[in-house]
Amino acid sequence: MPDVSDMELLRDYDRQGSETAFAEVVRRHINLVYSVAFRHVGIAAHAEEITQAVFVILARKAASLRPDTVLEGWLHETTRLTALSFLRGERRRQFREQEAYMQSTLQESTEASAWNQLAPLLDEAMSRLGKKDRDAVMLRFFKDKNVCEVAATLQVSEAAAQRRVLRAVEKLRRFFTKRGVVLPAAVLTAAISANSVQAAPVALAKTATAVAITKGAAASGSTLTLIKGALKLMAWTKAKTAVIAGMGVLLAAGTATLAVNEFAPHQSPSDHPAEMKIRWQAGKTYAMRAEIVETVESKSSGQPQSFKQSVNLMQDYTLSVRKELDNGGRQLELEFTGETMDVSVGERKVSSFDSKQDSAQDGGVPVSAMLRKQLGTRFQFFTDADGQVEKMEGLEELMREIKTIGKPQDQAIFQQMFSGDILKEYASFGEMMPNRPVTIGDRWRKTKDFVSPVGIVATDMEYTFKSWEQHHDRKCMRIAVAGTISAKPDATAQNSPRRNIKGKFAGDAWFDPALGMVVDADYDQNITMETMNRGQTFPLQITEKIRFTLVDVE
Repeated sequence: MPDVSDMELLRDYDRQGSETAFAEVVRRHINLVYSVAFRHVGIAAHAEEITQAVFVILARKAASLRPDTVLEGWLHETTRLTALSFLRGERRRQFREQEAYMQSTLQESTEASAWNQLAPLLDEAMSRLGKKDRDAVMLRFFKDKNVCEVAATLQVSEAAAQRRVLRAVEKLRRFFTKRGVVLPAAVLTAAISANSVQAAPVALAKTATAVAITKGAAASGSTLTLIKGALKLMAWTKAKTAVIAGMGVLLAAGTATLAVNEFAPHQSPSDHPAEMKIRWQAGKTYAMRAEIVETVESKSSGQPQSFKQSVNLMQDYTLSVRKELDNGGRQLELEFTGETMDVSVGERKVSSFDSKQDSAQDGGVPVSAMLRKQLGTRFQFFTDADGQVEKMEGLEELMREIKTIGKPQDQAIFQQMFSGDILKEYASFGEMMPNRPVTIGDRWRKTKDFVSPVGIVATDMEYTFKSWEQHHDRKCMRIAVAGTISAKPDATAQNSPRRNIKGKFAGDAWFDPALGMVVDADYDQNITMETMNRGQTFPLQITEKIRFTLVDVE
């Protein structure tokens, strides 16, 4: 049936119950669906279950799909949402595993190396594209269609199709660059074309077809649960899209006060203030991710060349709201659930750590045993009514255990990395809040002193409510941050080396007032530090890229 379109096959299946037609649809797209699922879960058996669930959903929704639906795009988004539903269930049962994919050993060519960097981010990047852009990329690079075929499927001219593809690729390139994966567009598209779709297990197409044509009646209990969760997630995503589209229509008509309030703040924003205050919801668990890329470079007058060290740290953690406190605050419980760390000197990677690997594979990170001990440790934070952390518990117990592990110098490094002040930062979202209604253009200032490994550091930050933005399917306030970092004299450290610290801090945070939470934050920090000791000066240049992301709320 090579000349029959996907939608014609689905119409035959819907109207005539043609199993042959549905089997042909499965045959055409089984590799795409399986590949997207596998990138998310990294385990073949789980990817196969997700694939079956996606085709069951397709069978159930065949009658409701529009004739102009680009099935590749619909299947990609449905697979992504089904995989997210699966991972949520796995996280609740603490089964989440992705070792198989993360340990894949692709050939280290330029293209393969690029794919290694792209793959964990690809499907999230695709989800950020609009439907038309996503369809164009799916057809051009996932299904390897030429521009003429893309234009025919999208029902536009070849020139329009080419512009849409180029525009979408540029959006993807910017997405990856922002996350530290810097690749030319040509290398990016070549890696996607060569690797994005892999062969599914031979028997999977037959199994998926057999399960799907019964619309799930023959599916296992776990697959039915997965289908139910995925359909809920799809319905919620569709509902949010419909609300946003409806707001756009009302705004275009010029009759919706609410639409102007939320999406057109340039029209009398002072009339429509929004409250910025952290609202931890009792009983909820917030899944977060922190990503920090730090580079330290030093060159003194006596050194022939500079010393450069880079640390790439990624941490997954949860903040669970245990109870409300009498002061209006909350008791929060912090638990680290996953961690990776790569350390490089110059251009050479010297050590690597991944908590999902077996400990025997820890690649020379001196503090790896301590990092593993940290996983599963639960720290308690107690906030005030404004969301600022007043007290924490659990660190002393961890540090007592750390003292029984490794060398003293390694213990000192760990204690510097995860001091009490640093750990508090994982829950200190309330510190940037003005805790009052604000309008676009409003500014507020926050100062803070904290103890760092190099002494007492003072920060002076200015926050500005810049605009309303649609950010990751959320209606958010974009807050620009700019400030300075400096050393503060410490009267208790009279015999310590004197340090001169000057730094700048800048970035953006996105706050969802409906959720009462910062959902994303991207910061750049540049610090120059000079240590004066015995008449000599030792300069350090420190740059950091810091990102916090709200992954999920359960």
